[in-house]
Amino acid sequence: MSWNIEIPIIVRSLINDLSDTPEYSDERIQQLIVVSAQYITKEINLVNEYSIDIVNPNITPDPTVGESRDLDFISFVSLKASCLLDQSTLRTRAATEGIRAALGPASISVGGNIRGFETILKNGPCALYSELKMQHELGNTSLIRAVLSPFVGNNFDPSYAFNPSPHTRNFFS
Repeated sequence: MSWNIEIPIIVRSLINDLSDTPEYSDERIQQLIVVSAQYITKEINLVNEYSIDIVNPNITPDPTVGESRDLDFISFVSLKASCLLDQSTLRTRAATEGIRAALGPASISVGGNIRGFETILKNGPCALYSELKMQHELGNTSLIRAVLSPFVGNNFDPSYAFNPSPHTRNFFS
C-alpha cells in the first residue's frame, strides 16, 4: 500500500469522512497530506528524511512501504492534515454562519454549530497532534542533553509547564 492510499484512509477516519460520498475529494486530502508533510519535516526531527513535492503531490521515499515504514511520520502527518482540515472547516463555517457583535456593552457571539467546531479544535486532531509532538520530543533521547543543560531548546513551549494536559500532568508535578 502506498502513502496516497493508506494515509488518506487515516485522515478520513480522523475527520469522520468515510461515507460512500465523501465530503472531500481524494485529491484534496492528498494535497493536505503533502502540505502537512512539509510542515512535519520542518517541525519535528525524524529518523528518515523525506522529499515533499507539493505541486505534484508526492512524498519520497514512501513512508508506508517496507521495512523502513515510518509510523511516527504517518501519525504526525495524519494528525496535522486532519487538524488543518478542521481549522479550514471552522473558518468556512464562521464565515457562513456569521458572527454577531454589539458595540456597547461590548459582546460577541457566534451562531449555529460553530461552538462544536471550536470544541473539535480544542480536543480533536489538533490537540492530539500537539500531545504527540510533545511526547515525541520528551521521549527523544537526543533532547535529553538539552533538558539537563541550561539551554532550553528552540521548540520549548512554556504553556506546558503552566497548563499541562491531564496526560502530561505527571511530567510537571
